[in-house]
Order: sequence, then C-alpha cells, then structure tokens
Amino acid sequence: MSVMTTERPRVILVGSRIRQYREYALASLAARYEVTLIAPEAPGWQAKYVDTHRIADTTDAHKLFPSVADLRGEVAEAAIVTWDEWSLAAVSSVAARLGLRAMDPAAAKICRDKYATRQALEAAGMAAVRHAPAASEDEAVAAAEAIGFPVVVKPRTLGGSFGVMVARDADGLRQAYRLAAASRLQGAGTADTVLVEEYVEGPELSVDSTVVDGVVTPVCVARKRLGPQPYFEEVGHLVTGWQDEPWAEAVVQLVKDSHRAVGVDYGVTHTELRVSADGPRLIELNGRLGGDLIPHVHQLATGIDLAVAAAEIAFERVPDLTPTRALSGEIRFLYPSYDGTIDRVVLPDPSEVDGLVEAVALVEPGDELQLPPRGLTPRSAALIAVGEDPVETRRALDRAEGLSRTEVTGASTHKLGARVENAVTRRFFDHERTAARMTVSGVRGVEWFRYGAGGGEGLNRPVFLSAEDVAGLERDLNGLFELLKSVPGRLFGGDLRAFAKAVGMSDTQADLVLRGAVEEIPPLSRADLYRETGGFRLMELNTGTSLGGWQMGEFARALIKDEEFAAFAAAEDLVYPDPLARITDVLRRQAPSLAGIERPLLAITDWPDGFEKSKCWMEFVVPAFKDLGFDPVVCHLGDFTYEDGKVVYDGRRVDVVYRLFLPGEMPDEPRTYDLVNPLLDAAEAGQVELFASLDCELYGNKGSLAMLSDERNRAALTEEERDLVDRILPWTRFVRDEKVTFEGEKIDLLPYAVANKDLLVLKPTLLYGGVGVTPGWTTDQKEWVEKLHQAVGGPFVLQRRLLPTTERFLSEDGVTTEDMAVAYGTLMVDGKYAGTLARGVTDPAVGIVSMLRGAQIGCAFHVADPASGEEEA
Repeated sequence: MSVMTTERPRVILVGSRIRQYREYALASLAARYEVTLIAPEAPGWQAKYVDTHRIADTTDAHKLFPSVADLRGEVAEAAIVTWDEWSLAAVSSVAARLGLRAMDPAAAKICRDKYATRQALEAAGMAAVRHAPAASEDEAVAAAEAIGFPVVVKPRTLGGSFGVMVARDADGLRQAYRLAAASRLQGAGTADTVLVEEYVEGPELSVDSTVVDGVVTPVCVARKRLGPQPYFEEVGHLVTGWQDEPWAEAVVQLVKDSHRAVGVDYGVTHTELRVSADGPRLIELNGRLGGDLIPHVHQLATGIDLAVAAAEIAFERVPDLTPTRALSGEIRFLYPSYDGTIDRVVLPDPSEVDGLVEAVALVEPGDELQLPPRGLTPRSAALIAVGEDPVETRRALDRAEGLSRTEVTGASTHKLGARVENAVTRRFFDHERTAARMTVSGVRGVEWFRYGAGGGEGLNRPVFLSAEDVAGLERDLNGLFELLKSVPGRLFGGDLRAFAKAVGMSDTQADLVLRGAVEEIPPLSRADLYRETGGFRLMELNTGTSLGGWQMGEFARALIKDEEFAAFAAAEDLVYPDPLARITDVLRRQAPSLAGIERPLLAITDWPDGFEKSKCWMEFVVPAFKDLGFDPVVCHLGDFTYEDGKVVYDGRRVDVVYRLFLPGEMPDEPRTYDLVNPLLDAAEAGQVELFASLDCELYGNKGSLAMLSDERNRAALTEEERDLVDRILPWTRFVRDEKVTFEGEKIDLLPYAVANKDLLVLKPTLLYGGVGVTPGWTTDQKEWVEKLHQAVGGPFVLQRRLLPTTERFLSEDGVTTEDMAVAYGTLMVDGKYAGTLARGVTDPAVGIVSMLRGAQIGCAFHVADPASGEEEA
C-alpha cells in the first residue's frame, strides 16, 4: 500500500457521538488535523469536518480493526482518538495491536465497569466507597443493609447517571434495583449484576485530566449541579478557579492515586468524586474526555483545548495546557416540565443577556422527551455563560433561563402536578446545602404565626420568584387592573348600576356600593394565581382594601432572621416588599385629612357575621400598623356608634375605617342599610376616612373576569388586551342556558358543563377565599348537576380548571422532599409588585388551595432587579 503524504497529521476519530455535545471537539480537531471518522453510519453533520470515513461497529475490536489498520497504513503519521464511552475498550485493544498510543486495554476495560473500578481501588489499598454487586432484589436489600442506608444503586456499564437512584429504605431499594437492572443503552454493554454503593454526602466534582506515561495532570475541575433526588440527573456544571480550595490538594491526590490503581497510562480522562466531611471519595473514573460540554465550557473560561490535548497525547507529544485567561464558565441545561412532544424551544439571543455566550436547542420539534427515570438526559436546551466569577455566570444564566421556554404537547395528567422550579429554588435544594439548610426557622411551629394564618401551619420555607416572574406579574396584573376599570365605560356606557347588576349584585348591594363612588379607585389589587406549565394563570383578582394576605411582610421579616437563610438570600439577591407600608402610603395620599393627626385611630373593620373568623388575621397586623404610625383597633361594623356624625369605637373617635367587609356579605335586609349607611354618611360628610370605598368591589370580582373572557366582548378590546386576557385568564363564563364559544367551537353551555365536570369549577361572583367554590373534579355527578342548575341565571361563573404545578419542600422526616402545589396571592400597590402570600398543599388535585382546605401559609422572596435598586430585605 502506498503511503499518502498530507500537510496535516491524521487523527483517526472513532465514534463522534451526539452533535450537540461533541461538535465543538470535532471542530477543534478539524482545525488542526486531517480527521478521518470511523462510525456505525456514514457522516451527516460530521461531513464538513472529516476528510474521509469508514463504517464499522466501533464497540467490537475485531470489527473495528480493519478500518483502523487501513486508515493508519495510508499515512506516515496518524493517531487514534475516541471520546465515545462505548468504544473505549475496543479502541484501546486495536491501538495496542497497531502500536498506536492509547490507554492500556486492561485499564480501559476497568474504566468501563464501575464494579471493576471499585475492585481495583481496593486492591491498591485505597479507602473505597463501600459497595457490593447484586443480581436480585433480595441480594440488593441484603447489600444495602450491610452497607447501611442510604445507598446508591447503579448499572455497572452505563454513564450519564442513567439508571442511577438513591434508596433510603428497603422499598426504595427494590425500586432502585428494578430501575438499574432494566436500564439499557445500545452499545453500552451489560452486566449480570448492578452495583449497590454507600451514599456519599457532599459536593460533587468532575475532574478532566491529561495522562502521559502514567503522569496525571488534573486540568479542568467542574462543580456538578444535580437535579432532584432520588435520581442524579446532571443539570449543569460550573468551571471556575479551584486551586485554592481547601479540598484541592486532597482531590488531586485522589485523582492521581485512582489512575494509578486502575492502570491508566495515556489519554484524557474524566473522574467524578464527592468531597465528604472525611475527604474526597471516588464515584467513578471514565477513560475519555468529559461530557456535557464541560471541556468546551472550560476552554471558553481558560483557553485550554482538551480535545486537542487528547490528540497530542495520541501523537506522543506533550499537550500545551497553558491557560490564556482566568474566567468562570457555567452551563445550565433546560428541561420540559412534563413528558411530551416538543413543539418549540424559545431561547434568547446571546446579545440579549450580558455574559451569555451560547443558547442552543438540544431537541427539534417532534422529539419525544421523558423525564427521569423514564428518559435519559431529557434536555431541551443548553445555556452557557462566561464571566469574571460564578456570581456573574449565575446571574447571566438566571436571566437567560427567564427568557427561555420549552413548549411541549402532552397529556393533561402530566401537566397537573408537574414540577416547575426556578433557578433559585433549585439552588435552595442543591445537594451541597444538605437537608438541614432546606428549611427556614421563624414561622413554622410558632404560635403567633399560626394565629396569623387563621390557625393553619406555616410553610417551612418561602417560595422564590425570579426577577422575570416579578416583571411579568407587574406587566400582566397592572394591565388587567386597568382593563377591568374600563369595563363599565366600554360595555355599559358608563352606567355603574347596570354594571353592578351584571356582575351579580343585589339591589341592596348596588345601592350601597354606588354611594360615595369615587372617580379613581385606589391602586390596590390582589391576584390569586396558579403557576401552570406555561406560566401564571389567574383564578380571581380582588381590588380595594379587602385583599387579605397582608401577613406576608411579617412572615418575611421573621424568616430573614434565620442566619443560614439570610446568607442564602444575600447570595441570591433575594428581597421582600413591605406590603403594609406601601398600602399605608396610598392611604395617606388618598386621605389628606390624616396629615395633622399624630397617631390616627385606624379601625380595621369586617362584617359582623364573619368577624370571629377573620379576627385573628386582623389582630396579627396590629403591631405593624402601630409601627407605621397608627393607633389600630380591630372591630366589626356593628361595633360602631355615631355621635354628631362622627364614627366612634369604644368611646374614641375613629379617624379612618380600613374596610375589609365585602358587598357579597351584605344580605338583602334592612339591617344591611342600618349598618352601612351611617358609615357612608360620615364618610360623605368628611367625618371619617373610608379606605377604600365600596365601589372598588365592582371591578374585583369574577363576574368582571367573565365579561373579559366572553368572546362577544372581544371586539371592545385591542389586540394587545386580547393577548393579555388569553395569556393570564382561563376561560370564564356566567352560568346561563345559552350557547358559548369554547376552544373555538360553539357549545351549549349547560349540557357541556354537565358532561365535563372534571374540566370545570363553579364559583360565586362576589365571594372570595374559596367560599362557595365547587370544583367539578372533587364533586359527585349528582351534586354537581344540582349546584349547576341552582346557579343558572344567578351570580355564578364557570371557569376552566387550572392545572397547578408543584415545587419541593422538605418533608416532615427532615431528609426527603415532597412536592407541593402553591397558590400565589400576589399583591400590587401603586402599579408595583408588593409581595405574595403563598399557600401550599401536597395534593395538586385538591380543588382549591386555600386555608379552608388545610393549606400551609407562607410568603415569597424575589430576586431584586438591579435596575430598580430594590433593597427591601
């Protein structure tokens, strides 16, 4: 055979793997060498990088040998390289036969079997992770009991954490065994046992090293980001300076000792380990270049090209490992919220986010993705950021993630309870923080806060909102507030009484609500929302002062006293608003008569019939109102007397009535006029400030929402307003015996509602807090039909069921986590986000997440917007 001469040395690349994860490496090789590819199929995307190719089974040394020998014989100088896990053993065997430099075949074989690796470390006298093979569930249980729970169960020959699961008891162990035993990947090989290992607590690292004649040089150290347990999905990696870390010397020594024990002599390797309280412990040693784009991120941060280093070692040269820069780089993978078919992946352009260098879709429309444990690395996209330090990369990735979206078509059963967490929540539950830091003290179990929650228990941590969450809520809720205020003018010619009747108010209610109607209602609202997989969706929007949820500021002040949480909040730029301070700013602005009173007497006032139930929430905020310069008292409307037109409580003149009572609580009877008219008389005469006027309630009710949702009114909206309604408001209609449009089709409303109760919820238009609400999916058919017919023509609406997502909270056992559906009571004051009352339940199908149904209560912290200068935490 004649020998070809080329200007560039030839690299025989065996296996190229997936384009999204290895194109960077192939491009690096092609820029310096003539690349020939051996793969099971002809080149596709690889074609522009390779000069020639051969087709062969790269996992079988016997079948691979002819192609390698042929390509090697054509040129004077050639080297063989692989970063394909499944081809490693075959490549090393073929290289040894042809005299090419590659890893020792025995070492390569050990690297491909996690149990063999453990045995090699033990034989070398290294302190190993306790482990045992298991060929059955019973053997696995026995092994785990001997090792001690928790344990990790994993397939011996797979990679990428596929089929790996932690087990904390015998039942979990059996589940983990079945998962590991059934996990298969084409070309990866199989073993007749799975591996049961001691669970090592501590941060996880990966180390990419060069090995030349047995001399190991750790080059790239990446901090691994893991997804929720019990699985070990790798959701991201951070590359940053590591040489000055307290564990650096011990990690380097462990990496070197492990290579020596296994017999690795040449190549670029990828070691995974955990830094436990007793020092670093080896998880596995892989005889190839690191995956998940880690070497690419490392090159962006340091300038060191590990793909080229692998080729240089194969050419029997010493690779250049001199860094040209010292930056931090981080990659974050994005996932769908639930199993399904990809519709599209929306990503920001890197120019939109400072520090973002790449945003790459990893899937195409039509691809099927399944979350662990059903699928292997079901990622939809990768975001890569580079900055001066990890804080810069984190902020860039958080911003980019907030601008990204993975749209999936899947079964609605997968949407209900799908776990949707933002980056801050994921970091709160990062395995490095340990379970002890995954709760926040100060509220849960404290009697005063239980009292303030109406007797309910507090959540064991706050919920977290991103800066993008807050910006989106401000945009949509402000827009909806302004739109609701315009409904009487657009649909009723400005006739407020006609509007009041249309939303379901009785004559009595309308009479009183319209008395003292103001030109401009105060800019106060509270939206009750769920986060669905596509974003926040509204259940109801309340306007005025009867909002509830004002406990949130006091909850946040208590939580931030937890030193561990305060440190986390500072690192994450988390802040919280003071809702009562903002509300009282509006109050003082709208009630100038209070300016000359040193400490105005403020009567927090409810309707008599509901007072005993709401008294606790009212009393809870008395200290806060005192701190804000008021003399607060808690009472109901029947507690007032009137002297010379003035409102008097317990012998003292009331300066301002903070109204909590609602029109929906006012029955059609003389007593209602007797209670309300004297107060309205005093307000009209300027003897008392009423905060806020009753006409606020015209706009903040579910009847108003039904008008916006009704297709017959869409012509009165602008295109932008229609988009807003479609984005945040679920389908809502008054209960009438008529035809309506549902998902673009005309239907008879009542027959449809009777036949589809599991998709609908029946709600009164004028009540709040879950009162009078009937979820169809928790109601038997007979009761549903009865309530539906009773509601026809009355102050009721039907609303399409929302499918709340969940997020993690630490379980009562203090070790594991549980998913809870969260309802968000988000307050807006003066057009700005003013806090969120969070209510959580473990069953997302409970119907209504409210304290009436045993919800736990808490507050929200949000990421400060650097442009706003927020400093409220």
